[in-house]
Amino acid sequence: MKGQRMFLAAAMAFSLIVPGPMTTMVAQAEEKTDYKPGVTVEANQNPDWKAPYQATFVYDPDENGKTIESIELVGGFFWYKPEEVGNYQASGDNSNIPVYSAYEWEPGMFVANMVTNEADTPVYQMTDEDNDGDYEITIPLEGNLYFYDYKIQYEGEAEPVTVKDPANLPEATPGSGSDAGHSLVYVGDPTNTSDGQEYIYARNDQKGKVEWKPYTGADGKTQYLGVYTPYGYDSSKTYKTIYVSHGGGGNENEWMTIGAIPNIMDNLVADGLTEPAVVVTMNNTYYGWDKDSIQKNILECIIPFVEANYSVSKNANDRAFCGLSAGSQVTNDLAMTSANQFGYFGSFSGGSSNKSAKDYDVDQLNKDVLYITAGNLDMAYNNNIGNSVKDFTAFYDSIGVEYDFDLLKGAHDWFVWRESFTNFAKDYLWTNSEPDYEEEITNTPSNYKAGVTVEENTEDEYVADYQLSFVYEDKDERNAISVSVTGNFQFYDPNEEVIQNYTGKNDVTSATTYSVYDYQEGMFNTGYPVGTSISPYEMTQTEDERFEITLPVPGNLYYYDYVVTYDDGSTVTIKDPANMPIANETNGHDAGHSLVYVGNAENTTAGQEYIYARKDTAKGSYRFVTYKAVDGTDQPLGIYLPANYDESKTYKTIYVSHGGGGQENEWMTIGAVPNIMDNLIADKEVAEAIVVTMDNTYFSWNYDDIKKNLMDNIIPYIEANYSVSTEAEDRAFCGLSMGGLTTTSIYATLSDQFGYLGIWSATDASMIENMTHDGDEPTLFLAAGKVDFGKAGFAGLKEALDQAGVAYTYEESLGAHDWGVWRDLFTRFAKNYLWDAESEPTPTPDPGTETPDPSDPDVTVDDPSDSTTATDTVQTGDNTSITIYVAGASMALIAIVVGIVIKKKKSAILK
Repeated sequence: MKGQRMFLAAAMAFSLIVPGPMTTMVAQAEEKTDYKPGVTVEANQNPDWKAPYQATFVYDPDENGKTIESIELVGGFFWYKPEEVGNYQASGDNSNIPVYSAYEWEPGMFVANMVTNEADTPVYQMTDEDNDGDYEITIPLEGNLYFYDYKIQYEGEAEPVTVKDPANLPEATPGSGSDAGHSLVYVGDPTNTSDGQEYIYARNDQKGKVEWKPYTGADGKTQYLGVYTPYGYDSSKTYKTIYVSHGGGGNENEWMTIGAIPNIMDNLVADGLTEPAVVVTMNNTYYGWDKDSIQKNILECIIPFVEANYSVSKNANDRAFCGLSAGSQVTNDLAMTSANQFGYFGSFSGGSSNKSAKDYDVDQLNKDVLYITAGNLDMAYNNNIGNSVKDFTAFYDSIGVEYDFDLLKGAHDWFVWRESFTNFAKDYLWTNSEPDYEEEITNTPSNYKAGVTVEENTEDEYVADYQLSFVYEDKDERNAISVSVTGNFQFYDPNEEVIQNYTGKNDVTSATTYSVYDYQEGMFNTGYPVGTSISPYEMTQTEDERFEITLPVPGNLYYYDYVVTYDDGSTVTIKDPANMPIANETNGHDAGHSLVYVGNAENTTAGQEYIYARKDTAKGSYRFVTYKAVDGTDQPLGIYLPANYDESKTYKTIYVSHGGGGQENEWMTIGAVPNIMDNLIADKEVAEAIVVTMDNTYFSWNYDDIKKNLMDNIIPYIEANYSVSTEAEDRAFCGLSMGGLTTTSIYATLSDQFGYLGIWSATDASMIENMTHDGDEPTLFLAAGKVDFGKAGFAGLKEALDQAGVAYTYEESLGAHDWGVWRDLFTRFAKNYLWDAESEPTPTPDPGTETPDPSDPDVTVDDPSDSTTATDTVQTGDNTSITIYVAGASMALIAIVVGIVIKKKKSAILK
């Protein structure tokens, strides 16, 4: 770590131009042009300059009452001759290498943000020749993307102040405020630019998209990712992913702005030079460059978030990781310890402090593609602190690891790193993924129809009580050559020590992951691997483009998708076309996966007893409606109405939020809220209530906007259109993951508006730091999964609540950061904490009362949960009935539950 800190300090020290006794360069213009503040780029107008362009910088100082002595333009405006730097790689001494100013540029030189001989280093002094208060300078430039700032020396102050150009501020990340750290200016075009920068310029067409996405980090707090999706991104296709780290002092913004990744990817994809891929940037500075914390955050938080919210492959060979400077150390450390989680590594301008790791796998490293670069004036190439590029490549040589190395023209700067990423994406990525198209079909097809069939297990060697038989028949015009099924089919032993001791902050990746074939009683399943990764279940081709597999599983609600590879090398992840999830017909929102119920209330995974659909008159309905949101747009709500909803009665309300990337549909389908409520109400475990789901992703997780929309738009809409109580004690709010953070924010500022709050799978104690507690607190139910990476923040929240003397309950469900946990938590919340059924002052409804009229124009879905229940027939896309072999679910549920559960209520909440 000491060497790592030294390298980081050196990297940051050289990131700005070093002042000193230097020769001043001032541009002389023959004709005065009235340039506006900012930077103007045009063709070179001075015959004495050899560069093809010129840039005029104009700074309009702030009115701060200070007297300016001087202003310098600072940035990456230093040039070198290749033939004069050759000895640097051997000696590491750059003190005698000549440096040239922009005015001395000539073809063949290369640009570098590197100060060598201070006595000769150019200074770009700006002047106020017209005495109008504006400081200007014009310099000749070759094509490139330059960063710059203004260094201002005020009279009477010892040190100058460096500021970005206020007329040309860099784009910042909404939410975090991170930016490139400098103002930026593009000069030239792809046909007239510096070597290696041909792909950095923005296109006029076929442009991808950059989003800034909040997620819950390893410490339970909200962090931000930059996510680039390629032009024409289609959720029905499956994309590969490139995870990218900045260097010392950087953030998630840099690669997307000064690093020009969106432009580079747009151009490479449009030219057919790389495959369309999702690119993810992160903020590793937040973790203080502690390699263990960074790796945990990447493997347990970032990758699961991306794979849950974007249509990307979960195969390790379809993931790449690269980074610069300190980020290259992250890259190399991952290669040393987690080579099996990625197929490609790009290390730019850095080595590793982890060469002594005992768990590196040379065989796995040699299966991966390793690309290493440095600049020919790069301080990271040859240094004396033990983590140089030169040292690291020598280490790889000593243990027999194969890699490619490029020494590029440049220093420890973005000119080198943009070229490095371009080369990585263009020449190295996805070169190990050529499929074998010549598989012979030798298997006999079954009699199962396309879709999924649920039966009792027929194989004695498997412990699970049921089996799922999947049949996929490809209808695409391309030729499908392989298909896998993927979903929440990973299992874990709750008694394993690493799982028992998981806090949300320690490492759980050593946990043993069991396949469906290895399942044993008492294990729990997850939607993603929290320990050792297992591949999707490969299906067998039984006829031309017909693929089958049978998986033994215990009772539960499972989600799944097919990963289809075609003979053109493309791969897509799709829902089962024979068992599509129910969608909100207004906007197309659905659960994101195909769904299948297995088992019944008497034979299912613990915590899932209430998720199965009823077949009697005690069955409610749900619908999707639209309302006017706070910004004036039409937005969706999901509305669950209990059986025999009666406008003469007054109902309680439960408002429920999804997590990152979700929407109003999820809780109603994959979340099984309608079934859970039907069963709890029928068993008199909770008062009759209306449940309302919403789309908070639309508001980009701006909590102030979400809360304003909730209080000013959603709740008034519900209370105006449904027969619900307007009393705060008759309202509840709960949410998962980002919805848990939303609920925490609601507690901090709106605790008097709700009687009950459920905060699940993510929270942040800092949200309640300034909260005052008046003693009239809502019931607080805090919860997370046993191996849920979102549980890390609860320790801080519980401590803050304890110090404030606030009562709460904290519970954990066997599971991870996924829907099995959240269905269980919603059930517990409604059953054990919300209103007693006996407290409802209204008469018992007539069992024969009709449910709301489906012809109501607000209704798009009415009572659809029969379509995938464990006691009903699954109707597939080709109208084929698939019989579910279970019996007596509804009567058994009543018999097993009524009268035997002791409820925990607000009066008995434990601290």
